[in-house]
Amino acid sequence: MITVRKQGVVKLDDVLHLYQAVGWTNYTNQPQMLEQALSHSLATYLARDGEKIVGLVRLVGDGFSSVFVQDLIVLPTYQRQGIGSDLMKEALGDYKDAYQVQLVTEETEKNLGFYRSLGFETLSTYDCTGMILVDRKKLQ
Repeated sequence: MITVRKQGVVKLDDVLHLYQAVGWTNYTNQPQMLEQALSHSLATYLARDGEKIVGLVRLVGDGFSSVFVQDLIVLPTYQRQGIGSDLMKEALGDYKDAYQVQLVTEETEKNLGFYRSLGFETLSTYDCTGMILVDRKKLQ
């Protein structure tokens, strides 16, 4: 039976296998960054099959005006079983009064279909666009 629960402290060693399983090398190649990110998150929820951690959702933000879904991971062998939906519903249920919930995902039909099934819409629905700054040298 899969259980989903908010986790106060998340240890890198307990969840690194999730990031490795889905090939998120930005984190796996920089485990110290992931460790800091985990400790500075607004909230992290884990899905467990018994004692085995099979999924995670990590939120960042202020929890009032903005909640950002930073990471949602389910082990590939556990996908398509409702675990991602359960993680999102549990996590966002705790922040139901937040003004907005945002996320960034790969633009694939699988991802877009999943998030749309939870009620998410693309920014263009609201005449908005998303932007990102990665090359900070331009600010210097």
